Amino acid sequence: MQHKHKLLATAISQAQVPCPDSIIDRFSNLPDAVAHQILSFFNFKQLIRIGSVSKRFRGLYLSSLSLDFWSWYSNKQEQLNMLNSFERFLIHRGDNKIQHFRICLNLCSTLCDEIFRVITWVHIAARCSVEVLDLQLEITKTDMPMMELPSCIFLCGSLRSLLVDLYTVLKVPSFSGSTNLQHLSLSSVRIDEGFSKWISSFCKRIKQLQLNNVKT
Repeated sequence: MQHKHKLLATAISQAQVPCPDSIIDRFSNLPDAVAHQILSFFNFKQLIRIGSVSKRFRGLYLSSLSLDFWSWYSNKQEQLNMLNSFERFLIHRGDNKIQHFRICLNLCSTLCDEIFRVITWVHIAARCSVEVLDLQLEITKTDMPMMELPSCIFLCGSLRSLLVDLYTVLKVPSFSGSTNLQHLSLSSVRIDEGFSKWISSFCKRIKQLQLNNVKT
């Protein structure tokens, strides 16, 4: 009797496992716009896993309109591995448009190298017509020089929203022109003497301005 129960349990277990041929891949049949909307809820580490599923998924992964990169590792090697992985991803995705780009990074290892990477990513975002740029960096070293954000931020015509929360200098270039910026949020930022003039003269479409712990 016990042997029969084992056979029955095995048969039921096998029946519950779907046959690969019967599995319907509904995600691959979605329009690109819908698939990209779904992918916008995933962070970079999750996108990596999705991109390895199939050629179709890799194409969606490389053309994702929303990039959410965070690296909050106390281990230097783990952080370096994640940074290198993200660099390779940006190289492979080329100039595909970026609508939303969020960077959350704890600068804890080779500081100069990490700052250079972030500045490079900002240039890439501007080149890819970014619309929302969210920079959140935490500095673990108190004796570091302040990072100066690149001027391409102020010259990016597609940028609608800029959120900056990091120990940095926001220096407005003298050749800055009219901007389409509508939302600007600054925290723990140092601004130069040209910032007020830039806001009043060139940010005609600004709707929301938030300043927190901003110094001159």
